[in-house]
Amino acid sequence: MKPKIVSHIVAFILRLWNWTIRVKSIEIPEETENILQKGGGFILAGWHNQILSLTYHCSVYLQKKRKIKVTPLVSYSKDGEYIYETFLRFGMESVRGSSSKGGAGGFRALLKTIKEGRVPIFTPDGPRGPLYKLQPGVVQIAQMTKVPIVCFNSIYDRYYEFKSWDKHRFPKLFAKQWIVYSKPIYVPQEQERDYIQELEEIMLEQVEYLEKKRLEEM
Repeated sequence: MKPKIVSHIVAFILRLWNWTIRVKSIEIPEETENILQKGGGFILAGWHNQILSLTYHCSVYLQKKRKIKVTPLVSYSKDGEYIYETFLRFGMESVRGSSSKGGAGGFRALLKTIKEGRVPIFTPDGPRGPLYKLQPGVVQIAQMTKVPIVCFNSIYDRYYEFKSWDKHRFPKLFAKQWIVYSKPIYVPQEQERDYIQELEEIMLEQVEYLEKKRLEEM
């Protein structure tokens, strides 16, 4: 089935499904709230297994409510074409490239995106993994543009887990959701490897924090 047709079906299901989801909380540090209010000038990073979970959040909360124009980075893989078309159904025009090396074309498009005041979204362990292993692309872009990285993640109290490399989770009907944002992370021009590791640890801490929160609520 063609990606455009599939994307309309997926978008319909996501909207219908998310209508039943109750967002319990969205935790945003004060420093991050300050840059969100500016509407741009930062980069978002979330794990690959959050794509379906955060698509609706980005569309409804960031774009419609907060008036922040987001631009996801989507790979040139076959799956990437389906993801690209699905994002379009939610009003998000993506940039094609890789989160590991990016490619000159992808990097140039992202630099233009940031200059235009849009916010790029990276899934830094995609498109093929390993799971929760951060690739350098997002850190390189942050260094080049001198804008901070904000990590975000979510969890549901009840969910299905796919048998994919990223163990993608999809909420069950009427599930509860928690979303958390990190403080802005500024990457200096040097010590790239240290910041790749630091960013990965921050994103893993979000996973652990949300899992603990989920268990406390059960």
